[in-house]
Amino acid sequence: MSEAKKRVTLTLDPDLLAVAEAAVDAGDARSVSAWVNAALAEKKRRQERAQLLIEQDLVQARESDPQEYERAMQWAQDITDGKEGQAA
Repeated sequence: MSEAKKRVTLTLDPDLLAVAEAAVDAGDARSVSAWVNAALAEKKRRQERAQLLIEQDLVQARESDPQEYERAMQWAQDITDGKEGQAA
């Protein structure tokens, strides 16, 4: 994926650890670490995809109704204290 892997210590819910261990036992993952790494990589991929879809929707909204888009953006900034991406 990128640089050399780094060792970390995690605390997991027992049911999630059981799923990871079962995947290792079934040969679906090399190790619990590999399973966790794959799960995090998938979450990252989904978040990036969601962000791309949001950005595409914003472009479409801005083009289809610029005034409504500006009203919605102002409302969003008002409820987040103007800090993009953060709840008030």
